[in-house]
Amino acid sequence: MTKALVTGATRAPGRAIATSLAREGWEVHALGRDRIALDEMRGEHGIVPLAMDLTDREYVSAVAEGLKPDVLVHAALRWPKEAQFLGLLEADIDMALEVNLSATMHITRAVLPSMIERGRGAFLILSLEYSDAKSVIERAAAGALDGFARALAEEVRGTGVFVHRLSLGQPPFERLGSEVLALLSASGFQSQFIKHQEHGYGT
Repeated sequence: MTKALVTGATRAPGRAIATSLAREGWEVHALGRDRIALDEMRGEHGIVPLAMDLTDREYVSAVAEGLKPDVLVHAALRWPKEAQFLGLLEADIDMALEVNLSATMHITRAVLPSMIERGRGAFLILSLEYSDAKSVIERAAAGALDGFARALAEEVRGTGVFVHRLSLGQPPFERLGSEVLALLSASGFQSQFIKHQEHGYGT
């Protein structure tokens, strides 16, 4: 059974992706902070719950490395309530960068070696479009994630690892599940789904 790890799985975008994968027979490990939501996902879809905070960097990286997922979906997005840059606290900036950027890089680094060794794997990185971002910190993270996805795709080219940035878009987020399945099909996973490309950076 193909294994997927989905971060931010208890919020609407991540939950839509995780449940769609589970319905198609994937072994889904859902990482999030909401234990009640995780229990619901386990009961309704057989998803394996991983209740933890992405800011617990060492623990999360160790868990991700041990899982050796075939696919890693980064769907954890968390923003400060304050939109104005000068109104942000230092803790707001640190949180936004840690969850939206640093955690993405650290978990990717933890699971990438096993994917390269197998010659097969996929990273799907959910982010805001720059034009949809409402604040300086959101736009900074959106630009950084796009740059990270492009640079990582170049570095792993030829290894069998696929990298794709997926646009968050507007709610409802149920469409994200179908988009993820189609993107994985395009990279050689679940080949029965229709090919779809948007912001794909290749292998």
